[in-house]
Amino acid sequence: MKHNLIMLVLICAGFAAGCQSAPEKHYPIQGEVISADAAKKLLTVKHGDIPGLMPAMTMTYQVAEPKQMEALQPGDKITADLVVAENKGRLEKISVVSKGEGK
Repeated sequence: MKHNLIMLVLICAGFAAGCQSAPEKHYPIQGEVISADAAKKLLTVKHGDIPGLMPAMTMTYQVAEPKQMEALQPGDKITADLVVAENKGRLEKISVVSKGEGK
């Protein structure tokens, strides 16, 4: 009986260790705003290569702080911190490098 209890504890500990989420990874990005949907907190950005993550592409990202989207318009050149956790990405620390023409 004692042996079974020890095995049960070890199995539960193993499951608990395997369920821990991976740490967040941060990637600096530079890109152009294609569209901004403040109501849904979504920003579509055409960005360059993100070394160690993905090639250049146009992609829609969740924005961590919707207030950072208020002044963004299509065509704006931005930099941001792409935070990836559990296969989901969000943009933080969005900065406008140059204003676009509101394409």
